Amino acid sequence: MGFSLLGTLMALILLAPSLLMIKFPPENVPSGLRDAGLIYTLLERAGQLGCIGILAISKDNFQHVKFGVIAAFIVLFIVVYYGLWVRYIVKGQQFKLLWDPLVFIPIPMAVLPVCAFGLAAIWGKSIWLSIAVVCLAIGHLANSWHSYQYTRNK
Repeated sequence: MGFSLLGTLMALILLAPSLLMIKFPPENVPSGLRDAGLIYTLLERAGQLGCIGILAISKDNFQHVKFGVIAAFIVLFIVVYYGLWVRYIVKGQQFKLLWDPLVFIPIPMAVLPVCAFGLAAIWGKSIWLSIAVVCLAIGHLANSWHSYQYTRNK
């Protein structure tokens, strides 16, 4: 254990776009929208904190990794994720754009970062990061799917 610059950078790169919501809040948010439930929200927050914290202190897991197929997929997921954020901003920050499918990927702005975190857990061989990713996946995907379904029905 110890501070991991690579882990910290991965966490920041994956979570930084969410800060765009401060500068570019979504428009046309349906009234009455709620999360999928308290359990999912708690799992999502625990997963977010776990992913950030574990990546930041994962020196042993990431100090000898080599760039390969897994790392290439992490980069690909991040690039597509950033592209979706550009789409969101360019098309006027419409709430529905946060959930719109991308080709065959439902709720891609939720799926892609979870997949990138999951691949980081595999790449760094971290069981603790894997546990945090499972919590994040359950909570974030449930809340995002709930919002997506809500916007489809409005």
